[in-house]
Amino acid sequence: MPVKAIPKVSISRNGIGAYVLPCHKISVQYCNHGGSSSGIRDLLASGSLNSMASAKSKIFFNITKQKGHPKLVFHYNNDHNNQVSIANLPASEIVNKINEHSQSSGNKLFKWNHKVLSINESVRGIWSPLHTAKENRHKI
Repeated sequence: MPVKAIPKVSISRNGIGAYVLPCHKISVQYCNHGGSSSGIRDLLASGSLNSMASAKSKIFFNITKQKGHPKLVFHYNNDHNNQVSIANLPASEIVNKINEHSQSSGNKLFKWNHKVLSINESVRGIWSPLHTAKENRHKI
């Protein structure tokens, strides 16, 4: 009998081959008449959002006029969306929010108490004393 290898799909990882930004799309929603949208309207009128979009050429910017408070929606590669309210914020803080959230991974924050976090399976497999034969176990 010939031995066949188990097929396994390779996992794409950043840093191996190419780097892919985690945030691929930013949706900007604002109202043309509301007072809470004055900061984003100033940002659009000054043209600094255009220069930011040209500097971040890998990120697609979608700008829509919509009733209600302004917000930024960040779309990440891991199918997560992050909505950030920018109501009553000045233009400089909106730029800071765009820079901060476009550089994050989109994952929720969590505390990891172990020293090693790996996506690879263990080479040796899982071991516990219950996996050995009953006659080879320690008797207490």
